Amino acid sequence: MERTTISDEYQNIIYTSAGNELLGEIDVEEKVMGHIRGISDRKRSFSLSLKTMNKTTAIASMLALFLMISVTAYAASEYIQIRNSEGVVKVQHVAPNESAGVASYDKYAQKVDAFDKPGELIAYLVNNNAGATELSFKYKEQRIGAYSDFLKEIKRTGAPMLPALAAGYAFEYGVINPNHPTTDAEKNSSLYQETLQDLTVQANKEKGSGKLFMMAIPWSEPGWISATYSKDNAYIGISASIMHGGKVFVEQEPENQADKIMVAGTEVIYNKVVKEEVSYDYLNWYNEKQDAYYTLSSYGDKILSKEQFLQLAGELLK
Repeated sequence: MERTTISDEYQNIIYTSAGNELLGEIDVEEKVMGHIRGISDRKRSFSLSLKTMNKTTAIASMLALFLMISVTAYAASEYIQIRNSEGVVKVQHVAPNESAGVASYDKYAQKVDAFDKPGELIAYLVNNNAGATELSFKYKEQRIGAYSDFLKEIKRTGAPMLPALAAGYAFEYGVINPNHPTTDAEKNSSLYQETLQDLTVQANKEKGSGKLFMMAIPWSEPGWISATYSKDNAYIGISASIMHGGKVFVEQEPENQADKIMVAGTEVIYNKVVKEEVSYDYLNWYNEKQDAYYTLSSYGDKILSKEQFLQLAGELLK
């Protein structure tokens, strides 16, 4: 069984340094998303991309990679679980995995990112991978600033609906990322096989090593959606990872006080993290109908209280 992990708060620093960018502020939401990991019964990877407030970390976030790690043993009774209507565990809080490090740097993904356009999903192949039978993928994140355009993209992809307003905060931008082909069924699709064949033919014509071959491919299946809302210099983030039949593991560090609370008939996990250098709150819940895992965060000059978090969650769940 395989498991993917989300890049932690230090990965952005590495990528920023590689791009000779000035290091900017790393906001709380990035720390929140760093606790969440996905695992799929169908061995599917899915992205919980990081949303940030400044240009530097935004550029770094678009370069986020996945790190494959083994499953950590844990005593299930000690940690929070959320089950679906059939009794299957869909969300499991676990102990931190100390073996999870920073994902390796992919120079080819960075090269692809220099050529693709926002909103494009690029399939690529490197001809020094002799006999390669799988494609790699890179998506350049596109921020959609008008809610009407965001709504159109939601309808096109079938992504979960997110509101135009959140607790009086105005919509600032939204993001919808594609689900990358990772299952056997997806890799056997005509689009995948034709793309692999075309790029393989191009690679076989080239004698030099390390040359990159890429092609933009259409996509319509979402893997992740988020929206950022603002009021002056305060922000609310709402995101949902579409799980596609998978499960979610959340690292519950000793500093994280996690409580399960029933809101509008749904189990919501209220997380309060208190560390020496920073403290923050956030909410998570699982939507069985959408098979999606939600995160609600607040950051900036003013943050939501626990009561405001729960009230907003109730509005979204209704």
